[in-house]
Amino acid sequence: MTLVYIISILILLFILMEFLLYLLAFQGRTGADFTRHDFMLKKELRPYADLILAGKRYVVETPHEDVVIKSRDGVRLFGRFYDREDRRGIVIMMHGYRSMAENDFSCSSEYVHDRGFAMLLADQRAHGKSGGFVMTFGIRERWDLLDWVSYVEKRFPGEKIIVEGLSMGAATVVMAAGEGFPPSVRGLIADCGYTSPKEIISSVIRSCHLPVKVFYPLVRLAGRVFGMFDCEECSAVEAAKRASVPALFIHGEADDFVPCDMGRSNYEAYAGPKELVTVPGAGHGLSYVVDMPKCQRALTDFLDRVL
Repeated sequence: MTLVYIISILILLFILMEFLLYLLAFQGRTGADFTRHDFMLKKELRPYADLILAGKRYVVETPHEDVVIKSRDGVRLFGRFYDREDRRGIVIMMHGYRSMAENDFSCSSEYVHDRGFAMLLADQRAHGKSGGFVMTFGIRERWDLLDWVSYVEKRFPGEKIIVEGLSMGAATVVMAAGEGFPPSVRGLIADCGYTSPKEIISSVIRSCHLPVKVFYPLVRLAGRVFGMFDCEECSAVEAAKRASVPALFIHGEADDFVPCDMGRSNYEAYAGPKELVTVPGAGHGLSYVVDMPKCQRALTDFLDRVL
């Protein structure tokens, strides 16, 4: 009986470990607010604190409409819609992993809005005011984006749509492009996106000085058992090979979270018309604030061209 007890305890410990890995990697509802004082003290954000705070105020204080849709698998999805009477089109914005739209688009939103675009800032599933408990690194989120596109098409027939994402949001828009956008979607913007869930998870494990060959299969199993999805069922770099809508890729050359080489790989694999802009010295998600003139020129040229 002692052996049975030992085996039972080991099985329980393994299940507990898998559940903890699931919580660490895939549990949502933790939106890191970059405008909090402790975040502003971080070395990489400190030089841009005033700019980020001003952008956050713009996003929060500009009049907008709260909108809600239901995803194809029944998850409540929340977004904020910023309209313009003279709009040139609508930009749907998808934020990154455990972040929020107020962070990721705080500095670029005012510029996009002033350029004549309405904006839909979506809370990704398991983030903010959206429902769900599991983040899937763009795998299920790509279908959510397509559902947002359908919502815009139904509400504004004939409207031109741009999809934009940062980090996990960038992977989301590229994965969605691989499924095929309707003709209303004229272009996509992917800022610092990774190549695949497998590669970014492996990169994080490696940065923690842990053996990838041991821990990645455990993390993948945790996603399958508790999140009911497979990390390897979709990747951005493979989806890029099936994409056709014009794309602008942006990546910081000093990104130590999603390496710039991942952005280059997505760009190289992309089958549609494409452009790549890299920003020297820019860390993860900071290309716009590090070299605003360069990014604004790229955005303006791209939007004018695809519309």
